[in-house]
Amino acid sequence: MSFELIKDILLATVPLLVIFPSLFAFTTWMERKALARIQNRIGPNKTGIPCTRIGLFGLGQPAADGIKMIFKEDIVPRGADRLFHLLAPILALIPAMLILCFLPLEFPWTKSMQPIHAFLLDSAVIFFFAISGLATLAIFMAGWASRNKYSLLGGMRAVAQMVSYEIPLVLSAVVVVMGAGSLSAEKIVQEQNFLWFVFTPWGFAAFVIFFIAALAETNRSPFDLPEAESELVAGYFTEYSGFKFALFFLGEYIAMFAISGLAVVLFLGGGNGPGAGLHPLLDPWVPVVWFIAKIFGLIALMIWLRGTLPRLRVDQLMAFAWKFLMPLSILNILITGAALHLLADGRLEALTRRPNHLYKMIEGANPAMIGVLWIGSFLILYAAACGLDNLNRPGAKPRNYKYAE
Repeated sequence: MSFELIKDILLATVPLLVIFPSLFAFTTWMERKALARIQNRIGPNKTGIPCTRIGLFGLGQPAADGIKMIFKEDIVPRGADRLFHLLAPILALIPAMLILCFLPLEFPWTKSMQPIHAFLLDSAVIFFFAISGLATLAIFMAGWASRNKYSLLGGMRAVAQMVSYEIPLVLSAVVVVMGAGSLSAEKIVQEQNFLWFVFTPWGFAAFVIFFIAALAETNRSPFDLPEAESELVAGYFTEYSGFKFALFFLGEYIAMFAISGLAVVLFLGGGNGPGAGLHPLLDPWVPVVWFIAKIFGLIALMIWLRGTLPRLRVDQLMAFAWKFLMPLSILNILITGAALHLLADGRLEALTRRPNHLYKMIEGANPAMIGVLWIGSFLILYAAACGLDNLNRPGAKPRNYKYAE
């Protein structure tokens, strides 16, 4: 093996093995500080530079947690399947890391080093959802291999939740594929040079559905039922400790980065944003900064929701996916098809693949028709959401307290 090949392999793995785990460590600190502020606490503020009184606002807390997990005893139940008990946390980490490899993100580094960019696929959107399904298998494997009823119940509930919310997650991405006319992540980002899909009525509705389903897919509040400690001790990783538990923890946060990166690609324009032309050396880094800033914006929203919303019941969780999100996402697909047909004025050749064809159709359309189309789409989606909410949650009478006085 030549030195050049080893250098290329090392350079290709730097963003994956260094940058995103470092961002994961910062995210854990950010989440603990944000939740502490929401709950009127201080949060981590002592752990900083070792052997000193310099706390650095608690930035050393992730390193301390990692050192503790490495040296913590690994306990495996006597009746557990040791092979699958070991493979489950590793398999939970692999899908999220693979998705990061295919995001249209380029690290230019310096002139003396070749830029590191993603592996671009013509069907990257299908690949994203196919790979993310492996996390379901890892969670069930962890619950089954533990030989623990609480772990098995937690694994089954997690599988049911993730399979249910994958459907609205995929259906919301169909709207973007229809608007872009391509399954390539790079081409989807190029389509949003002038108009992000989130700024269209059907794109905004798809983004909301996608984000809600992403919360459930990554087991974030208020959909963190697989880890419901009040019901299942700790869910599918009840019997995990030490570094194996740390891998599950790392996999969950890397999955947050992966699903947020996918949302940025589909709805928020990828690395598109103002700031180009400031300086020749800074211009290649502008898309990278915008891409990571958008990811952190979505993660900050996830953290805010965790500190705000209570956990759902399991029946509410399943009903919300099948009776609300799935019908609304199907209706949104129909509205998208009708809107694109109207914007193209019935001409099929206007819907063929070409750069920024959605923006060009909107630019060439009648402004009055665009206003009617925007308002009509919002009203239809809002009326459908209210109707589904009233259908699935009929009004309950207030409780009459017999001994109120």
